[in-house]
Amino acid sequence: MLRALWLAVLGCLLTACAIPVKAPDGLRNLAKSDTAFFVEAVRSELDQNLQTLLVKLYRRNPIQLPKGVPLEVRIEQLKAPRLNLQEFGSPPPDRLIRSAFEPDFTGDRVFALVGGLQSMVNHAFDHRREFLLLDDLPTAQFVYNSARNIETAAYLMRTRLDASGTPYILADGVQDGILNASYSQLLGELIGLQDALSVALANKDQRTLNAVARGVASTVFLPVGF
Repeated sequence: MLRALWLAVLGCLLTACAIPVKAPDGLRNLAKSDTAFFVEAVRSELDQNLQTLLVKLYRRNPIQLPKGVPLEVRIEQLKAPRLNLQEFGSPPPDRLIRSAFEPDFTGDRVFALVGGLQSMVNHAFDHRREFLLLDDLPTAQFVYNSARNIETAAYLMRTRLDASGTPYILADGVQDGILNASYSQLLGELIGLQDALSVALANKDQRTLNAVARGVASTVFLPVGF
């Protein structure tokens, strides 16, 4: 593998080519610290959980998925380094999440919520999913703040009701006589993963996280780099 890489580099130098040579995955992994592997693993799990949350919320709120827009398209939108949120006017993540629970909002509430959460996570991770040895790792405080913001979003989802007393976005509840709390569990995993990572990053840099005192009814979103 090393010989193939050096031959490719040498050939490029001899021909003065301007095409970058992509290192094999094995070599790229050699240029990563243990902390970087942990960051990437958490990032991947967060992405997977947000995709799962999106699918589950559409199944619970099928009316929110716009006509002519396949679910697969929405999932692919979440995977982009920077989400295309032009349909909502490209607001910052906190404003987008809030809009999902406003009475005069006429768009896709599910994607406004989950897209806002994904964008929040993207900001906290500096819009990156891979971290090499010389790359700056995510800021511990931003990752911690992102976890608190998901708590705020979960609170809004539980408490914001329309004029008839129905939640704007249906989630946990009794279905067919069985309590379904899987939505809260997913949100809890998103929070726990980021809490664990923020502590690890803070310890690595010998920094102290600024733990913000918040009441149970807090609806304040904290900065995550936007």
